[in-house]
Amino acid sequence: MRLLIAASLFFLPVCAAAQSLPARAPGLWQSTTTVTGANGQPLPNASNVMTLSCVDAATDEKFFTTGRSHCSEFSIAGAGQTFTIDSTCDQLGKTVHIAETLTYESGQAVRLHAVLAYPSGPITISSVLAWQGLCLAGMQPGDEGSMVAGAFSKSDNVNDPANR
Repeated sequence: MRLLIAASLFFLPVCAAAQSLPARAPGLWQSTTTVTGANGQPLPNASNVMTLSCVDAATDEKFFTTGRSHCSEFSIAGAGQTFTIDSTCDQLGKTVHIAETLTYESGQAVRLHAVLAYPSGPITISSVLAWQGLCLAGMQPGDEGSMVAGAFSKSDNVNDPANR
C-alpha cells in the first residue's frame, strides 16, 4: 500500500513552467498522507502514512513536478497561499483526471488535497506536509523514504532519471 501512496503522490503533476510555486523551507519535510477510495473509506494501510523528504532549492519544485511527462494536459493557477492544478495523465496504463489543491500555510507547512478521477471511482489523497528541520544524516537533497526501525529507509530520489 505504501507503494500505491508513493506512486499516487509521485504522479501528481504540476506545470511549473507557466507559474512557480512558493518556495518551501529547505530541509527535512514530513508528509502524513491518507488515501481514500470511492466509498470514502481509507484504503488498506493508507491512513496517516508518514514519509520523509529532503528538500533544497534545487529539488523543492521537483517534488511537485515529477512525473509530468506522463501528462497530456496540465495547468496550474493560483497566487498567494492557494494553487490549483488540473491535469490529465497516464497512471499505470490508465488515463486519469487529477484535480489538486496545494495550500501553503507558510514556508514550513503545506496541505495537499487531490482527487484522481478513475473510471472505477475517485481516489482522494490528503496530505499534511510539515518542515522538521535539517535533513537527516546521510540524506541527499531529493531523497524520499520512511523511518524503519528508527533509521531512514530511502525509497526514491526526485533527481533519478526515471522520475521525469
